[in-house]
Amino acid sequence: MIRDFNENDKDYIIDSHYKIYNKEYNYDLSFKEFISNSVNQYIKKENNSLENIWILDIDGFPKGSISIKRANEDVAQLGLFLVDPSLRGTGLGKQLVQTAIDFCKEKNYKKVVLWTNSELVAARRIYKNKGFQLIETRKQFLSNKELVEEQWELSL
Repeated sequence: MIRDFNENDKDYIIDSHYKIYNKEYNYDLSFKEFISNSVNQYIKKENNSLENIWILDIDGFPKGSISIKRANEDVAQLGLFLVDPSLRGTGLGKQLVQTAIDFCKEKNYKKVVLWTNSELVAARRIYKNKGFQLIETRKQFLSNKELVEEQWELSL
């Protein structure tokens, strides 16, 4: 089930992102701070009907997330996309991304953008299959490593 975020999900989103990205990609604690800031910004604006966070809920346990925040009147930004490693390959990641896209269409956004990096191969494959196009790359030193950041865009 994909459901809306509630404040009880805050620690799950922050901790799961950090634990998985630290284990699989060796990200440092600065990544945890980045995720924490993103979730806290959402909570401060919780009554904003143009933004949302969804939780992939399996038998009452959070197992994934995705968010949409407003970049400007016409552009939404996708983020906080994560699926528990035990559920990868099940199609649930695709469902999370489609939920976010459908929300953006419903809210009359004209475009969805996202930032990811080149080593997140499975997520990048989902974005491409949903029609996102790579529009920019740049090298950055983030989370204690050099990353090739990528901006992807979907016109709605």
